Amino acid sequence: MKTNFLNFNTMKTTKFFASAFLGLALLASCSDDDDGSGTQPVEEEEAITRLILTFTNDDETDTVILTWNDANLDEVIDAGEQTVVGEFDADEVYDAEIQLFNMDEDFLAEDILADQAGIDAHFFVYSTDLDFTMVRADDDNLRGDGNRLGVKTVWTAGPNDETGTITIQLFHESPSVSDDGGFGSATGTDTDIDITFNVEID
Repeated sequence: MKTNFLNFNTMKTTKFFASAFLGLALLASCSDDDDGSGTQPVEEEEAITRLILTFTNDDETDTVILTWNDANLDEVIDAGEQTVVGEFDADEVYDAEIQLFNMDEDFLAEDILADQAGIDAHFFVYSTDLDFTMVRADDDNLRGDGNRLGVKTVWTAGPNDETGTITIQLFHESPSVSDDGGFGSATGTDTDIDITFNVEID
């Protein structure tokens, strides 16, 4: 009578090759999105194509609206793409709020304010050569470092008639920021927005 013995070494080898094949199959399925270079494709950052900064005085009877619209989508601030509607009244207080768009998409709501990480990665800095004081509104978005983002601000115009500029910068992943003095300051050179408008206090 012939006795058959199981060959455990053969069974182990078979299981090893089966496991290896399964691992390779899973690796291939996870790499379907590769571009052939061995690295995952990186999403391009979406461009901001429109900015609107609206100032409304305390009794809501007067507004000043600063607008930039990148009509030719070249991401350059070309002549004729900026408009300023209205003039600031001396000694008036204005609530200001900024809006950003990528085409018809609300860039601010969907890319910056969508979560705390987006808020923490951005910071608005304002500057002007006119007699303005500015604070960030109490209901402005609060970053994790305690600085307010700068979407909602409150501006007070000085007593004198004058013409000058307001500059708006949106810093991205700045090494350090500060909202001291309202207008704000930031280090670094990576800005999503850097635009200057000619305005007037009348």
